[in-house]
Amino acid sequence: MNQVVQPADLARDFGVRAGVLRPHPGGYESDCWVADDAWFVKLWKQQGHPRGLSVLQELQDLGLPVPAPIPALSGALYAILDGRPYAVFPYIQGRTANHDDWRVTARALRHVHDLGDRPDLPHATLDEPEIRALGERLDHPWIVERRDEVAAAIHRLDDTIERVRSRVVREVVCHRDFGGLNLILDEGSNVAAMLDWDQAVIGPREHDVWIAAEGPHLEPFLAEYGARDLDLDHLEYALLARALRDMAARVLDEVDRPGVTTWGFDRIARLDNDLEIFRAHCSAG
Repeated sequence: MNQVVQPADLARDFGVRAGVLRPHPGGYESDCWVADDAWFVKLWKQQGHPRGLSVLQELQDLGLPVPAPIPALSGALYAILDGRPYAVFPYIQGRTANHDDWRVTARALRHVHDLGDRPDLPHATLDEPEIRALGERLDHPWIVERRDEVAAAIHRLDDTIERVRSRVVREVVCHRDFGGLNLILDEGSNVAAMLDWDQAVIGPREHDVWIAAEGPHLEPFLAEYGARDLDLDHLEYALLARALRDMAARVLDEVDRPGVTTWGFDRIARLDNDLEIFRAHCSAG
């Protein structure tokens, strides 16, 4: 998509006077710009109501460094541009976290999970519609030569879901995609902003802690987080579902073919090794 937000759009929809909009690395689901180093503009690629905007002020009120969107002139938290929703946030100066920032990432994640109060978020479910759709597209040319691996991973996910349904675990505020591009650090490598709460839920800690396996510091990350009494089945679900979900998004939308391997097959291949490291931080039984 080559759609671009213009200064005139910001003035018309938000009353924001901006001179220059420069592209900013967005995410898989959005295109982004920075306006005059004062505003961050996010244009979702999909039509419909963007999730999670209304809870951002609640998270900020709970003490988290979460930028909240400014209201549009309509009173809504977003506007529509050629059928696509977009929102405007205060721009936070800083850099995105990387694998070398595992200590600050682990501490920040623990801070989120230790919140005493909870915002109005939906509860986590085990529904995986994108993965179900992937299971019906095993003949897609991007995965057909490895269709047996995909089918086996989906079958394993189903078995894992059956196990976790009967397990009662601690539930917390879950971001579900913490760190990396969604964590902004200042010049002193302190957390300046936690971004992109579109997928946030109230759910098991494990649905966030899986992120420890994304870098080369899994064991020290867990120690810094203070991980103990985690549930291994919920971790297996979180790791496997994330790999299959990211694979499904790429296959079904036919974008980022290399990501099918990087964020799908490669994660599945190391799943059991990752779980062995997690095991030392899990409760028995």
